[in-house]
Amino acid sequence: MQTRFLLSSALRRPGWPRIAHTTPRRSIHVDCVEKHAGTGDERVAKYRAALFVDNVFPLKVSRLDIRPYLVLRNEAAMRKKVAGMLPSELPHGARVSDIDPHFRDGGSLVHFTFTGNTGLDAARQTAQEVVSAVDAHVRAQSGRRWLWLESARALAVRGVPFCEDIVRMLPSKRVRVEFCGPPLDMEQIFDEFRAFGRILDIEMAQRDAQHAVVHFTRLRGATSARNCVHGDVVGATRLRLAYEREDREMVLVQWAKEHSKFTIPLAAAALIAAIYAVFDPIREFCVENKITHRFDLSRIPLLGNVRKAAMRSLLRREPAPQQDVTAWTGLADQSARLTSILDEPPESFVVVSGPRGSGKTRVVDQATANKKYRIVVDARKLAAEHSEVEQMTQLARQLGWWPVFNSIISITNAVDVMVTATTGSNAGISATPESQVRRILETLALVLANIRQDRLQAQARQHDKHHEFTIPVHTVEPADIPVIVLDNFLDKDIKFTPVILDWAASVVEAGLAHCIITTSNISGYHEVQRAQPQSPASLVSLNDASPIEAVTLLQQQLSLPTMPEQSPPPHVADAHSANDEYVRRLDQASSDSIATAARVLGGRLEDLQLFVQKVRAGESVDAALEDIIQRSITEVRKYAFADDSEVGQHEHTWTPEQFWYLLTELALRDSVEYDRMRNSALFSGKDDALLGLAEAQLITMVYDNDRPSRIRAGRPVYAAAFARILKDPGFASSMTVKMNKQFIDLETAKIRKAEDELAVLNVFRASSDAHSALTSGMAVIAAAQGGYRHGRSRSKDRGEGDLQPDAFMAQAIDAATRNASGEATAAAARSHADQSWSGWFKSFFYRSPPATTAAPADTESGADYLSSEMQPSVIPGIPYELQGRVQFLLRTIHSSQQKIDRWDAECRDKAQRLASL
Repeated sequence: MQTRFLLSSALRRPGWPRIAHTTPRRSIHVDCVEKHAGTGDERVAKYRAALFVDNVFPLKVSRLDIRPYLVLRNEAAMRKKVAGMLPSELPHGARVSDIDPHFRDGGSLVHFTFTGNTGLDAARQTAQEVVSAVDAHVRAQSGRRWLWLESARALAVRGVPFCEDIVRMLPSKRVRVEFCGPPLDMEQIFDEFRAFGRILDIEMAQRDAQHAVVHFTRLRGATSARNCVHGDVVGATRLRLAYEREDREMVLVQWAKEHSKFTIPLAAAALIAAIYAVFDPIREFCVENKITHRFDLSRIPLLGNVRKAAMRSLLRREPAPQQDVTAWTGLADQSARLTSILDEPPESFVVVSGPRGSGKTRVVDQATANKKYRIVVDARKLAAEHSEVEQMTQLARQLGWWPVFNSIISITNAVDVMVTATTGSNAGISATPESQVRRILETLALVLANIRQDRLQAQARQHDKHHEFTIPVHTVEPADIPVIVLDNFLDKDIKFTPVILDWAASVVEAGLAHCIITTSNISGYHEVQRAQPQSPASLVSLNDASPIEAVTLLQQQLSLPTMPEQSPPPHVADAHSANDEYVRRLDQASSDSIATAARVLGGRLEDLQLFVQKVRAGESVDAALEDIIQRSITEVRKYAFADDSEVGQHEHTWTPEQFWYLLTELALRDSVEYDRMRNSALFSGKDDALLGLAEAQLITMVYDNDRPSRIRAGRPVYAAAFARILKDPGFASSMTVKMNKQFIDLETAKIRKAEDELAVLNVFRASSDAHSALTSGMAVIAAAQGGYRHGRSRSKDRGEGDLQPDAFMAQAIDAATRNASGEATAAAARSHADQSWSGWFKSFFYRSPPATTAAPADTESGADYLSSEMQPSVIPGIPYELQGRVQFLLRTIHSSQQKIDRWDAECRDKAQRLASL
């Protein structure tokens, strides 16, 4: 801790009397350089002293201070300047011996010599008179400097100055005084330093007491004390001075710290306003340049061609063949329809839907090729980002919105939290990625409005040149209407989808631009319609080409080579090789092979284009087709059967067993019913798995009356891939076993549920049989589940033995016999048992169906056939109100057990096949 002594001279109020200092001043430091002074007189000697001329140069208070650079910094020029300030003749015959400029401290040391009587007191008196004369002359002649508004002065040097030019030791109002000897008290320090300027504070060290800090009110006082007192001896103590860096705190900063409730919100608002005022025009310029390509050098024909040629030469690639959309049959009509929509003023959304690879991007590119202003937002790149901030940054990059300050979100949130913590109320200045997205879209809307206004003014000027009268122009030319393309939109889950749709709807309603949405999700049309309910969206639907169109397309793209001209070749062998090459390529492009490829690939544009590229690269038709099929098989196994993989942004919503069940159905037929698959045992009436498979492009849903009706393979080539996977004996057997085990688990759970319900109903106590006989009948049900088929009786859980059905039935009959009257015989008991519940149960499970009755062939649904003759209307001994439920539960147990038997037999067969591989 330091004791702070606040001097009244520094803080005295106006009108208070000034303190009178009665302490004598410290004397100047004088050195005797030569005795006798060359005269031989012992009473005369030559002395040397120094003075400090202050306010000669501007002080350098910081590294950013430019004032020192506005004056001459040459050492000779500085010496000349100081010499010009001194009087031409000094009193007592003194002469200037040396001038040492201290540019950093704003002054200069002037050493002078003089002769006088021996004795230091007289010499000090003479030197002090010289300093006083120089001070009076300097004050009268120099005046105030225009750079620092202070007049020069001369001060006596009391010690031995420390001449240094350390860069980091900049002048400071705080001077650290170290005591080399006994420490001085506060009064001695005040007397030593008061002559150089008013003192604000003196801080005395508490621990070692070997230093003190003198705080001057002005910087000039500190620099003068640093040059005049360093090395001075006070009593037995030598003083060493150095600048001490001060913590500068302005009054406004201190007030701001004390009133943080007001200053923090004001500072945040000022920062945000500055960002808006400075960066928003820059962002508008960048977005407009992104749309208009006004300053894009690559758009210049010469530079663009040179750049493309250079890139091709570096990558060693040939230019890709240009393919017109009209070459692909079925797309030309949709492209023409989309072009006609874009030639009209914008009224509603334009949705281009179709499966992935059906040519949506190609149709949009062809329709917007003649548009001057085109903005593309690729939603697939947005969905690839992991966080909302990264998605916002990606959107800004695609629209040219620059600069982007992601840290402003965290800064504003932190400021909002601090304001809430200090004031107790929410300041409302926090920012979120969604608010930043809205700002980006608002900037884009403003740029589109400016473009529309500029085009209207340009059309008006053009009209005025050719017509004498002026007509206001309200419609922009079709080619000048901007087009916003939301590519791959609604295919992935993006946080900002509603924000973008609402903004696009407002832009379309204002007539600023057309908005085209390309999507593979046909259900996304309804979401688009909700964003603009008053105007129905225009739907451009793209489907796979028909097999005939696919064959025609391949024949057009794979044009047969012409026969080489019959000219005398230089070598006969070369002529034969040329003919052989022609025949080989002719065989590759034969009609049968093309028809086969078209039938396998279907009408999917992406696969057909890949096939054409492979054949043009020199592969045979069969090899190219086989490569595409194998690639599809790899994709299916990678995305469908890997439990730990991800498809797009979402984890698997289906199990491998569910997809295998669907694959086995699609491998046998082109499509399956959506409702049948959704309501099957594996899918349990939920559509999460089917929707996940559709999003992963593994299946395609065919919509009818705005609802899914049928399910097809995700791509036509996947049908061949499914068939190949199904023919793989090892993989197919293992997946079938897994699927059947899951079926068995589901049916076992159904049997257990039916048993539990029968136990809860407790209907057997109301039967005419004894309780033990009815319990045995329940054991028959448990045995029918698997004890006599699989060797795993569920009655073991109840503590009973592993009995067979016959043993169970015999036990039931014996129990009935024991509970009958003593006069009844065993035959009567058996006859009675046949009429009871046990008899009905035995006849129900072990009676064979009539030979004339044929069971239905449809076993896919798993329904078991029971003729009306096999189903008794009433079970003896069961209450009438429970007859229907009990019969249903018993039939459910029997049906589930038959399914388990069939699946278990298939599992054993597949296991044997796997063992034989």
